[in-house]
Amino acid sequence: MKNSNAFLALGGVLFIGALLITTVWLIIEHNMADPYAGSAPEIGTEDPADSVARGTSKSQNGQEALSAPAPGTRGTHDVTQSPGSIPSSAPARNPLEDHRFTVRLYQEAANNGDADSQYKLGLLYLTGNGALQDFAEAAKWLQLAAEQGYGPAQYELGLIYRNGYGLPTDHVQSYVWLNLAAAAGVQQAMGARDEVMRALSSKQLAQAQKISREWLAARTGPESGKEADRVESAHPRRK
Repeated sequence: MKNSNAFLALGGVLFIGALLITTVWLIIEHNMADPYAGSAPEIGTEDPADSVARGTSKSQNGQEALSAPAPGTRGTHDVTQSPGSIPSSAPARNPLEDHRFTVRLYQEAANNGDADSQYKLGLLYLTGNGALQDFAEAAKWLQLAAEQGYGPAQYELGLIYRNGYGLPTDHVQSYVWLNLAAAAGVQQAMGARDEVMRALSSKQLAQAQKISREWLAARTGPESGKEADRVESAHPRRK
């Protein structure tokens, strides 16, 4: 009987010891584990570069908000693509004030003889995007820029003479300005010029080419007048 009690006591001691050892082992294993494993990401831990690339930023409550552009980084576009675009230096205004401000800036520079501003101002009036559409004003400013040898303005003026917007339709003048624009390197002017050429008689074509040569020679020297001839020579003249 005493032996049975002894065995029971020993078994109880062993069981309790095993239980303690197991408990200690579990505690040690838990402490050795990665303390960050499985934890939820904290708000605001996103890489700022990723946020900028997506055009968003994190607010303090974790919601995404559109990033405001830095001062002076407002997108600007060439007037030929987006007439009425505002220079980046312009202060914030409502859209109507922005357009008026743009026209005023171009007007001042155009009045001072700046060909690029004359061209862009002409496009504003031609498209009516950023200014009241006014073909007469458009033709006026594009003509001034074209007379200074500004290729894009020469191209637009040639189209105006072809279509009769702001100026009477005149295929000879249309050919002249498109021919000069092509000589200045405006690629699309070549196709437009050749289209106008089909509407000219042989006499009109000869006249238009003569005017082109004389115009170019008068402004850039006699040798430069041959540039128009070189561009024309790529296309057969009408018989």
